[in-house]
Amino acid sequence: MMQKIAPTPKPPYYAVIAPTVVGKDSAGYPEMAAKMMEFAQEVDGFLGIESCFQGNFVLSVSYWKTLEDIQKWKTSSHHMLAKENGKTRWFKAYFTRIAKVERDY
Repeated sequence: MMQKIAPTPKPPYYAVIAPTVVGKDSAGYPEMAAKMMEFAQEVDGFLGIESCFQGNFVLSVSYWKTLEDIQKWKTSSHHMLAKENGKTRWFKAYFTRIAKVERDY
């Protein structure tokens, strides 16, 4: 996954903050994460993503134009399959937070 700061438009826009603890069996997870990045780029309203990894902790923040765009991504078949695999195979813990970005600098 490319490490860079996502270029975002002038606020407001939305951030999906997703901290994850990956379990010992992470086979297939990096490939799935890369595929999800490709699929997300095809969804209207996707603005970019920032991710960092430290040991088995992953923090990803994706940016979206609207809450409706986030909902489209959440209910897409690609995302739903990845989330199910995450819950049953890879993640020891995960959580999702959605925030409105009102100011950036």
